[in-house]
Amino acid sequence: MFRNTFVGISQLLNNKLKTEVNVKCDSCLTVQMNFLKRAVTSILRRPGKSVILLLLVFILGTVIMGAISAKGAIANTDANLRRRMLLIVSIDFDWVDFDAASADLATRPRLNSANIHSIGALDYVEFYDFMLRLQLRSSELELFSPNGMEFIGGTRVIRMEGEPMWFNLRGTSSTNMVQFDQDIMTLVQGNQFSESDMVASGDRSVAIVSQEFATTNDLSIGSVIELSYFALFPHEDGGWGWRGADTWADENIYAQLGMEFEIIGLFEIAENPDHNPALGPDWERVDRLNDIFVPNWTLEDIRRRIHNAEITVWDALDYEAPEWVQNRVIDDEYIPIQTLPMFIINDPANIESFREMAQDLLPEFHYFEVLTSTFDDIVSSMETIQGIADWVLWASIGATLLILSLLITLFLFDRRYEMGVYLALGEKKGKIISQILMEVVLTSLIGITLAVFAGHFISSTVSRSMLENELRAEQSDDVWVGGWPQSSVFDDIGIPRRDMSIDEMMEAFEVSLNANTILLFYGIGFGAVVLSTVVPVIYIVKLKPKKVLM
Repeated sequence: MFRNTFVGISQLLNNKLKTEVNVKCDSCLTVQMNFLKRAVTSILRRPGKSVILLLLVFILGTVIMGAISAKGAIANTDANLRRRMLLIVSIDFDWVDFDAASADLATRPRLNSANIHSIGALDYVEFYDFMLRLQLRSSELELFSPNGMEFIGGTRVIRMEGEPMWFNLRGTSSTNMVQFDQDIMTLVQGNQFSESDMVASGDRSVAIVSQEFATTNDLSIGSVIELSYFALFPHEDGGWGWRGADTWADENIYAQLGMEFEIIGLFEIAENPDHNPALGPDWERVDRLNDIFVPNWTLEDIRRRIHNAEITVWDALDYEAPEWVQNRVIDDEYIPIQTLPMFIINDPANIESFREMAQDLLPEFHYFEVLTSTFDDIVSSMETIQGIADWVLWASIGATLLILSLLITLFLFDRRYEMGVYLALGEKKGKIISQILMEVVLTSLIGITLAVFAGHFISSTVSRSMLENELRAEQSDDVWVGGWPQSSVFDDIGIPRRDMSIDEMMEAFEVSLNANTILLFYGIGFGAVVLSTVVPVIYIVKLKPKKVLM
């Protein structure tokens, strides 16, 4: 009896398939057909709905791919810039915090060689050096100046009668100076310092000067120059230095402390391509052409002799020595000397780790400064675009899940008769779900593949334009003081901060369509498509064939 009833139901369903089902479900196939073939046939028999699904997947996929491609472009640009930049770290003193702490200048924490060597020993450091900087005078030498007048930093030097000229000496403890190693300067004659030059050897040392400075003073390899510190008698009130028109008279000078230097090398510095000749000479370059490079020990020796002389002179006078002399404290205001370390980091990715680890090795009120002036600007711009790309990526994934879920559910509602027939004929719900999933995946495959190239093309145009606009906005917001960029410790070291132009920075912009990017996109794309079928699957699971076919 049960068998006869089932046969009757089958005949009834077959008749319905020939009429109502064929009209309302043109793509309905026999249950015996493989669900994959049914999926393909269903796609072909419903071109309108298939195209709508494909277009939606293409549009949403293009947005997702654009966001992924933009994130990859930012990562590539960041890596390219870091490879190009000179990652030098130095140490500066925080005068703002020091003044806020109302600290005593005489007890100011000092950076010493032990601090520098301990930091240089860290694994993050590829190379390190420290320069001493001291100004000495000479009555015989002249500064190089392109217009024949004495200028320092673009300001004309006004000297009293008989006043010796100041010259800037930069010490080094390296036989491979970073200025030459990084092509900041080019050695045109002679040699760099040797190991023997770095060892104290009496009252004569060696020096490297610029070709222009040598020409101005009729010097060459082997020439000997003398540079000195002229210590003046102090005043009764503890004052120091200036005594009017006769300041530099012999009776006012109690000691001339100097050293002879043999010229062993000549260097030159390339013209700055960004300098506008209409603004006059490039005074930054002129200042660096007047620098005299010497071994550190020479400046340490002169500084020690200066300090000893300033102490002993008070013993020869009836004046009460000021507190800074009594305490044997070297005051930088009277002895212009600086200790300027530099560390080259072996991997740009390690810069923050280096800062965290090395900060504990610094004296109080000291901090690290990185030679990344223009890089900081583009990093800020890249972070902005990275944030936008992240927001677009997550928003587009969310939109994909919502829109596709609603669309697929709507399409399945129109096909409820077909689903009911399959279920009535004994088809398992798992195979019906697999068929629907396959239809969506096959259609989405085409849309996602097209979106790879469209999203990549749009991203390369839009993200590049956004980054350039951000850079121009950052450039217009740069801080200027008195019409000139703020100086830093690197100006004292003699390493110029040549800001890259926007065009130079944009040359590092790279949108690459590599295998990792494509695989990531396909993973996200198909993941979103599959998740979008969750709601339709619930609809199929709850579908009752009896209610549908009645």
